[in-house]
Amino acid sequence: MEPAHGNGVELVCKQGHPVTKYKKLRAWQGHTKDRACSGCAQPIDRKDFRWRCNHHCDWDLCEVCYDRHWTRVIHSAAKVQDPALRLELLEAVPGERRPSPDDPPFSPSKHPPRQGGAAAGSAGAASEASSSVKSTFFLLIVLACAWVASAMCYSSGATKLLSGGDKALFPDPWLLSGVAHIGGAIVCKAIAYLTKYDAEQDKEAVDTMSASVVGLMYGLENGLYAKVLCDVAAESRHDVYVLRPLVLAASGVLAGTNKPSARLVVSVVCVLLGSWLTSTGGAGFLTSFPWIALAGGITIFRWVFTLNVLPRHGGLPSLWCFAGQMMWPSGLVGFEIAFMSNHGSYRQLLHLPNPPEVLKIVPAIALACGLQLLVEFRVVQASSLWTLGLCIPLLQVSTLGLSVATFEGDLTLSNLLGVALYGVALVVEAAAFLKERASGTDANGYLKLAEESQVSSPPEPWHSAQEARSRQYAQPQQIKSEPLRKPHHRN
Repeated sequence: MEPAHGNGVELVCKQGHPVTKYKKLRAWQGHTKDRACSGCAQPIDRKDFRWRCNHHCDWDLCEVCYDRHWTRVIHSAAKVQDPALRLELLEAVPGERRPSPDDPPFSPSKHPPRQGGAAAGSAGAASEASSSVKSTFFLLIVLACAWVASAMCYSSGATKLLSGGDKALFPDPWLLSGVAHIGGAIVCKAIAYLTKYDAEQDKEAVDTMSASVVGLMYGLENGLYAKVLCDVAAESRHDVYVLRPLVLAASGVLAGTNKPSARLVVSVVCVLLGSWLTSTGGAGFLTSFPWIALAGGITIFRWVFTLNVLPRHGGLPSLWCFAGQMMWPSGLVGFEIAFMSNHGSYRQLLHLPNPPEVLKIVPAIALACGLQLLVEFRVVQASSLWTLGLCIPLLQVSTLGLSVATFEGDLTLSNLLGVALYGVALVVEAAAFLKERASGTDANGYLKLAEESQVSSPPEPWHSAQEARSRQYAQPQQIKSEPLRKPHHRN
C-alpha cells in the first residue's frame, strides 16, 4: 500500500487538510470500529495516539509513518545545495521537529565543541531539573491555598443562601447550582477573552461536544452537592469533601495516570481517616452519604473523561476557556432539574426575602466556582489526580485552625489524631513526589499521560533518533528543486 502522505513535502490527509492534530480516542470511542493507519495499513490500538487533520476526516496516521515522513523531508533538505530551497523545505517541518539551518550537516563548522564536555552539560541539566521540581512544588502549594479559599467561599455562600428551610434566601439548590455555573461561565470566558486566548489557534482546544459531555456530568455532581449544603452542620463538617480523596484516587487509577500501589492505598486510608477525624465526623455524615456517594460516582467518570481532553500546554488561558465551556451545560442541567423537580422555585425568585443579600452572595460563589474548577485543572495538569486528592483535607484542617484561633471551637484528641494522620500522608507523598520528579521517573501523575501526548514537546536531535528511525523505516529521497506543491494522497 502506498503511504498516505506520498513523496511530497507537506503532510495532508486524503482531502488535502494539514495533519496537525495529535490525539487518542476518548473513553467512549473506538469500541465498535477498528482503526488502521492510512499510511502503512497497520492497526492502531484505541489506546494509542494517532495523527489526524482538524476536519474529522476518516483518516488516521500512526506515529511511525508520521516520523518517517518528516525524517525523509529533513534528510532531503540536507542534500539540497540551494540555501533558499533548503530553508523552504525546513519551514514545512513542524517547529518542534525542525533542525536549525546552522546545525550539522547544514553548517558543520559553525559549532565548536562546548566547554566542559558531557560532565558540565549533565550538571547543568541536573540543576535545571532540580529548579523545575522546586518550582512545581511551590506552585502546587499556592494552588492548594487558592483551592481552599475558593471552596470555603462557595460552600459557605451556598449554605447561607439555602439553609433555613422555608425561610431560605434562595428557593432551590438545583436552581442555585444553575445560576452559579452560568455566572462562573461568564467569568471564565471573560478572563479567557481578556488574556487574548484564541481557541482556533490552539491545537489542544477542547471541542464543544466533549466540553458539553463533561459539563453535564459536572452539573449533576454539583447539584447533588448543593443539596447537601442546605444543611449548616454538613457544611461546617465539609461532608461534601470527605470522600473526595478516595474518589480522585479511584479516578486516577481508572484513567491510568496513577498506578495502584501499597503506598497509594495506605495514603488514601490515612487521608480519609484524617479528614473524618479533623472534621469531627459523627453520625450526621450518614444523612448526607447517599447524595455524596452518588455525586462521587459521577465525579469519577467525569475526571476519566476530562483527562482525555484536558489541555497539556498553553497556560491558564486555555484552562479558563475550558472551564467556561464546561459551565454552560452545567448551568443548564441545574435549571432543567430545578424546573422538573420544583418549578415553583422560578416564581419564588420574584419574591426573595432579601434580594440585596442574594445579589452580593451569588456573584461571589460564581467567581469561586470558576476559580475552584480552574485550580483543579491546573493541579492535575501539573501533577496528578491523587495530588489534587491530597489537597482536599486542607479545607478541614484550615477550618479547624480558624475555629480554634477564633475561640469558636475546641481542639479535641480526635482532631489532633486526624491532623497527624493527614500530616504523615502528606509528608510521605511530598517526599515521593520530589524524589520521582528529581530522578525523572515519575511513576504516577498526569505528566505521564502528557508525555505520551505532547504536541509541542522538544524532539530528540534529528540526527540521532530521527536518523535511526529513517534507516529502519525508509530511505531518504531526493526532492527536486521546484516550488512546493501539495501531493495527491492515495489510500
